[in-house]
Amino acid sequence: MKSKTQEALKKLFPRLKKKIIKPNDDLVKKAILDSMDLVTLVTMLSKKYKFDIDKYQKKHKKFTLDNLDRFIN
Repeated sequence: MKSKTQEALKKLFPRLKKKIIKPNDDLVKKAILDSMDLVTLVTMLSKKYKFDIDKYQKKHKKFTLDNLDRFIN
């Protein structure tokens, strides 16, 4: 089963549909998302799941599917 974050990524960024993203891949360091992509993702998560970037960054250093999913659930 795909994670909520992975589903959002595939909808927001069609170029990622065929890309295999592991749950612990750092989305920024592995260049899966650039800075503008990350802003787009965080904006969508904020609207849909009331995602708080400040709280997230206090708890997590990396943007991974696992960390994002655990945080929004």
